[in-house]
Amino acid sequence: MIDSKAKDAFWDVVEDCLVEIHGLSKPAAHQRSVDLRTRIESAPTGMSSEIFYHAEPFDIACDIAGRQLDLSHYRFQYDYILNRHNW
Repeated sequence: MIDSKAKDAFWDVVEDCLVEIHGLSKPAAHQRSVDLRTRIESAPTGMSSEIFYHAEPFDIACDIAGRQLDLSHYRFQYDYILNRHNW
């Protein structure tokens, strides 16, 4: 089971990807992340949100932004974001 600290780090990475890679403002990135996290965390009874956290935060940010990017083009920048959040 993933703990709340790890979930917070996951969403921090998503938000930073939205800002630094997709060019969203910090408030917009935060709001979109919170909106999706709320939906994920309130999964129907009997369904776990844990599987969601096996996804790559980069891919979640792409889904939120509505732009599917090739991670290989952003690897260095993404690794920097991950390291910043001890991911």
